[in-house]
Amino acid sequence: MNRRVSLPPWVGRLLACLGGSVVLAMMVGKQQGSKDDYGLAFREAVLNPRIFYFLLVGVLVFLGITYQDVVRRYAGRPGVRPLLAGVLILLASYFLMKWYDPLGDGKLATFGAAVTSTPAVAPVARIFFGWLWWVGLLVTAAATAAAIVWRLRWLAWASAAVSVLVGAIAVAAHSLAVSFAGGIDHSFGAQTALIGNLVLAGAGVVAAMSRVETARTREFVERVMAFRPGLPLVAMGVVLGVLALVAATWFDPGGKNLTLVDTQHLFAGSALSGVASAYLAWLGYAVFAVVVVLAATAVWTAQKTLGYVAAGGAVVAILVTLATLHDISATATKAGYPGSAGEWQNLGTGGWVLCIALFSAGAGGLIAARRAPVIAPEPALARGSGALGRLHQVGTSTTLLSLTLFGVGLALFYPPTATAFWQQALVTDIGVYVLLAIGLNVVIGWAGLLDLGYIAFYALGSYTTAYFTGSLPVQPPIHLSPLWAIPVAIAVCLIAGVVLGGPTLRLRGDYLAIVTLGFGEIIRIIAVNNPGDFTNGPRGVARAVPHPVIDLGFIRFEWGGSQLQYWYLLLVLLALVFLLFWRLEGSRLGRAWAAVREDEVAAQATGVNTTRVKLLAFAIGASTSGLAGVFFASQVGYFNPQNFILNNSILVVAFVVFGGMGSLTGAIAGAAVLTWLPDFLRDQVPSEDRIMWIGAVLIVMMIFRPAGLIPARRRKAELTGLAGHDPSVDQDLRAVPAGEGV
Repeated sequence: MNRRVSLPPWVGRLLACLGGSVVLAMMVGKQQGSKDDYGLAFREAVLNPRIFYFLLVGVLVFLGITYQDVVRRYAGRPGVRPLLAGVLILLASYFLMKWYDPLGDGKLATFGAAVTSTPAVAPVARIFFGWLWWVGLLVTAAATAAAIVWRLRWLAWASAAVSVLVGAIAVAAHSLAVSFAGGIDHSFGAQTALIGNLVLAGAGVVAAMSRVETARTREFVERVMAFRPGLPLVAMGVVLGVLALVAATWFDPGGKNLTLVDTQHLFAGSALSGVASAYLAWLGYAVFAVVVVLAATAVWTAQKTLGYVAAGGAVVAILVTLATLHDISATATKAGYPGSAGEWQNLGTGGWVLCIALFSAGAGGLIAARRAPVIAPEPALARGSGALGRLHQVGTSTTLLSLTLFGVGLALFYPPTATAFWQQALVTDIGVYVLLAIGLNVVIGWAGLLDLGYIAFYALGSYTTAYFTGSLPVQPPIHLSPLWAIPVAIAVCLIAGVVLGGPTLRLRGDYLAIVTLGFGEIIRIIAVNNPGDFTNGPRGVARAVPHPVIDLGFIRFEWGGSQLQYWYLLLVLLALVFLLFWRLEGSRLGRAWAAVREDEVAAQATGVNTTRVKLLAFAIGASTSGLAGVFFASQVGYFNPQNFILNNSILVVAFVVFGGMGSLTGAIAGAAVLTWLPDFLRDQVPSEDRIMWIGAVLIVMMIFRPAGLIPARRRKAELTGLAGHDPSVDQDLRAVPAGEGV
């Protein structure tokens, strides 16, 4: 009689973790297979001493799962989160960031090998790149972890001091090595390592100063934000402003790499305007100091008038900075300076970073003008008490407003510092897909209708633009500029949404998904088959779709000179769409969509006109894709039916799910992250492995963030009960048992 031998559960768990380590070893690295030898990549990844590092990771994961009760007991202690964040930042500085641009790969391992093999380099640099980086990471991380576990304050302070020292050595060693090697270097590896070590030092300080058993990170952030509303933004402005004025490049970043002082010397005695000359000499420092002092005073004293004055001063300072940058580039072009191809060309990052700093400081003053400081309540107050509730509401709103304003500053002034590739990716990839995700979120996230043919409306908007701009073989009765074609494309997509929604109102779930999928394919096949020579068949448009033009007689502005022009047009469109949909979410129609999504029968029984509500969901969601189609067609010029395949529809659905169904900010974040990730991985992993890494990210998200990156509050409550729900929700709602959801 055969007896089945059962292994202990821990054996299977260990084998699974080790197997995952082998898979991770095959994912990390640039090893590739061969059509003649299918085992080549496996042998290069696994039959190598490097496999022991990955097996160690598997063992650590196994121990964490096996002793998860113990891990959870210590994982919530103060300092654990900054410890993990610091380690991840340092690993990113090693594996992802470049440390020396002229070296090609430029990663820490490559640059470190070159430095250690050159005896003439300073000893500090050779020691750091030889062994100090890894030893510093392991020692400080282990010491901080031990201090957190055993509550050793002296060890926490010591590890914090060592972390700061290692970070300073990283910057100094990089500077010495780059000075010896020469060349133009714009890498951020050393700065990233400094930030990682400072975060580790922060973990040590938190562990040494904290007296509580469990960290309350969210409440801590809210207390900091509510202590002096706007203070973090002013502090960030000070840091960025000092970097911009002292260290950043202002002109000729690909050649002489000139700082603000060097730029002032270069343009001394040139045809630069008086204001620009004064700005380079002293005015730039003065306006920055004035804005920072005004904003800091307004934040600390909570004076409303002074806060508005600081915000207005920041606006004026930004305008003067932009005028100076324009004058610098125009003067250099007229003088024939090498590399100056026109206005706004050959500029460094310094002026734009200073604009971000001024915007951040001014935003801090604006917040101070709108919100008075709130004194933190006593810890003994219950969580549901009125004082703590008010603190939470003020802290939450201030935190959200601060993050939003800082994000606006980045959106306005960061893109000019990006490379041409990333500017293109921002416009043609991220921006367009964000618009599509916002529209599809109405259909899927708010109304709960699975639409797999959403890309068809995108195609209709693009072809409508091509038709009314005269880019198709069949000419329109009236020619329009792409901007004037926007309402026409939106109207066409609205009608198409009603046409699709009408016959499918009685369908639900998978049946609705199949019908919408078919609709998307029908539109694409019609464009390919070219009825009446209207769409020009698979070749796409016959002539390039013209760029948008605004011609008012006394002023004329035409897009197309650079990607940045389209980026700022896209920002305006995104802001308008976001505001409209944000208001729509809280409206009566938005609540009706939520009711239909939760239970259509119950919604109909309570008086909701489900037919009208679902038709409006299809129509309004389609209108946004029509707007995206206009932008896409005018920006790329040429397109064909292959731009509107089924895979693109599925991608947009993935963006919405990844970001958080029903969450407007989540849809934006999901589209931005999943569109940015493949382009980022382009330089990190072989092209054949990019999809594998994206799949791994999606799996991790499904396990740890099933509600999405930024989940809707209701969706998060459905998945987790009321745990983690926004405490500002009414007390009556919070009294519902967790098992019943919301």
